[in-house]
Amino acid sequence: MNEAKSQAWYQQYASSVVELDPEKLIERVDATEAAIHGRLRDLKYDSDHHEERQLMQDAQRTLAFLHRRA
Repeated sequence: MNEAKSQAWYQQYASSVVELDPEKLIERVDATEAAIHGRLRDLKYDSDHHEERQLMQDAQRTLAFLHRRA
């Protein structure tokens, strides 16, 4: 999981969950969702990275909640 936390999408996710400004939050959530989708594309044909995939699914649920709340 440490490898996943070094990925760009995770750094963006970490910034999103602590953002207090609603306008900036939406921007950060959108950017993080795009980064996650990009990373999933990178892993499309890779059968490894199960922990990272799970972490991304969890992050997507949290981002959806933050997006609704903003």
